[in-house]
Amino acid sequence: MEGTPTTEDTTSLAAVLRALRERAGLSQEELARRAGLSTHAVSALERGTRTRPYPHTLRALSAALSLPEADRSRLIASVPPRARPARAASDAATARPRDLPVPTTALLGRDEDVRRVGRLLAEHRLVTLSGTGGVGKTRLALAVAADVRDRYADGVTLVELAPLMEPSAVLPAVADAVEATRGVGRSVAEDVVERVRGQHLLLVLDNLEHLLDAAPEVAALIEAAPDLTVLATSRAPLRVRGETEVAVEPLGLPSATTSTAASPAARLLLERAGAVSPGWGTDPAEEAAVAATCVRLAGLPLALELAAARARLLDPATLLTRLDTALREGPRDLPARQRTMRATLDWSHGLLGEDEQRLLRLLGVFVGGFTLADLEDVVARTGAPAGSSVALLESLVEHSLVVTAPGGTRFRMLEPVAQYARVLLVEAGEWEAAATAHAAHFLALAEATGPRYRDEGQVAALARIDPEHANLTAAAERMLAGGDVEGAARTAWALWLYWWLRGHHGHGRRLAEAVLARGGMADDVHARAALAAATMCFAMDDVDAALHWWQDAHLHSTGNPVIDSNSVAGIGLAALARGELVTAREQFTAALDLAARGGEESEWTWALAHIWLGTVALLLGDPDEAVRRVEAGLASARRRGDRLASYIALYNLFQVELARGEHARARRHLEEGLRLSTETGDQANLAYLLDALATIEAAEGTVSRVPLLVGAAQGIRETIGSRGYGYYRPDPDVLAAAEAAARQRLGTDRYDDALDAGRALSPEQAAHLALGGHTA
Repeated sequence: MEGTPTTEDTTSLAAVLRALRERAGLSQEELARRAGLSTHAVSALERGTRTRPYPHTLRALSAALSLPEADRSRLIASVPPRARPARAASDAATARPRDLPVPTTALLGRDEDVRRVGRLLAEHRLVTLSGTGGVGKTRLALAVAADVRDRYADGVTLVELAPLMEPSAVLPAVADAVEATRGVGRSVAEDVVERVRGQHLLLVLDNLEHLLDAAPEVAALIEAAPDLTVLATSRAPLRVRGETEVAVEPLGLPSATTSTAASPAARLLLERAGAVSPGWGTDPAEEAAVAATCVRLAGLPLALELAAARARLLDPATLLTRLDTALREGPRDLPARQRTMRATLDWSHGLLGEDEQRLLRLLGVFVGGFTLADLEDVVARTGAPAGSSVALLESLVEHSLVVTAPGGTRFRMLEPVAQYARVLLVEAGEWEAAATAHAAHFLALAEATGPRYRDEGQVAALARIDPEHANLTAAAERMLAGGDVEGAARTAWALWLYWWLRGHHGHGRRLAEAVLARGGMADDVHARAALAAATMCFAMDDVDAALHWWQDAHLHSTGNPVIDSNSVAGIGLAALARGELVTAREQFTAALDLAARGGEESEWTWALAHIWLGTVALLLGDPDEAVRRVEAGLASARRRGDRLASYIALYNLFQVELARGEHARARRHLEEGLRLSTETGDQANLAYLLDALATIEAAEGTVSRVPLLVGAAQGIRETIGSRGYGYYRPDPDVLAAAEAAARQRLGTDRYDDALDAGRALSPEQAAHLALGGHTA
């Protein structure tokens, strides 16, 4: 039966598919037959009751309709992205690195540019925004990405490249951003292709100009992933096939045909200046000076912003005079616009006192921002003269050289200013000391925070490290590049559990294995780095590589019970994942004894070894022994406030009670685990708990939620790219039976509709549903 879309939105999946089908002259029945689908499936897609079909379904529809590339892209683009709950301002610090930042001020004078670049992205798969520093390439790219985000079924991923030193670091940065899974024997490029192939994704590569040797790799990635689109920003074009370059021009200036107030450049200057000095430049007698200032600054947005910061002290005429002097004395060997930008920065720099200049240079060492406490410690570690960092930082904020993030506790520099600061830091001969102090501070932060992932400080520790992950990564990479391999190894050990909980498995594995490849460390440091590499491999379902590194860690141990208990327990995990239960039991028992010798520092491993011995006992058919073991581990976890170990234990107790037919108890264990997992943001664990709850629903005969829960788990795994938690040993036949029962009771069409709805849920929505809520 022919259906009609429930919405008039011509860009929706329902409307696009219907239009393409009707253009092909096919009925829903004919299209279904050609695509190997049910008529109901096609009807549901056209009615809008299914909105997130599987990629293979879209491929089948495209082939059945014989769609050309443009129409195929249009169909894929009509699939809505996975739900993204709105973030409160207080959540900004915990935003994942790939989230698009939200500017605090309006973008002026770029409406037509946003529309034009958006149109080009619909037609071309590599668009480069080029232009001089300070012209607003990054800001325009972010505005375009936000504007077109809903076109891409898998959303937008931002990769900030400015902190990178070498072109070889570009693909690893992309791999981290898209959360590519490390494959055995694969290159990083192959990892990225495997991850993004089949995804309809916009990748924003920001600040590529100093890494142009990586351009061929970017082009190869686009060629290998046909549904990937790249928007790059660079001071120079990439010069690869398929590139469409958009030269980002300065803002429009006052002219004979454009009044001062109507010109975009003057609007920006007046708005920003008015924010610090209300009424600045609005007197008709000041119009000529405002217009001349815009012309002198060539309409460059950053230059205008910096000049506006002086409006608190200078009226338009005085500001113009100061600018004229700065520009006349600026470097003459640069192109005009670059000369204007450098001269404007030099002018702003020249207005600072010596202590303020020193601080501005130092800020060039930070990546992704900093807190006042971070800054004060790095200043102290450089041995710089003591001064009031608060007062100096406040002055830099007033000069618009530093901006304050929402909430007021975090600061950063706009990238052209940060690049300028880094140049000054190198020119002053202070880079090495600053980088060393920065690395020492963030290593100390990582090591101080590391133990908190195992106790009641878990959530606070995650929130502390989230905004500093870019600084920590930069610190580790600089240590590695500078020959401080042990410092980088200590960072990997301190962060491995953070990476586990936040899903940064590929990133953590690459760093840990890079450290191990360099070698030359003390045995205990090498062993800890190997433990970090092992856990990341295990999280990525690479059991063979994990076993290798656990064995390597044990080999390099110097009798430290913490290292020994971790490595032996890890060897047991590899055996458990392979189904070698007797070996697993032997290793976990040995790990228990070793952990007992390590005291408080090893209690976490002691608790987990108990829980995993319970898993083995359950698989060997001894549920009473399983409960005894798991409850011992759970008691330790609860006493320490350890959410992670607690929900691992609760999952195992669920399995025991499910096998016993005690569904109410099983459900209580799952619901407690769900609440704890939501607090840590552990999505891999959440997926297992959703599947588990589906089996309870089926066992109790309430099958209507089964496909929603299973679909939500599928959606999470599609996002993170691996299953993880190889020590969970659910019986796949139990879940398959639950799915089959639900499909039989609901009918294939209703089941598939609900499965699709579940796949569209965000992790937060899925957890709310699992805990008894309803989807919106």
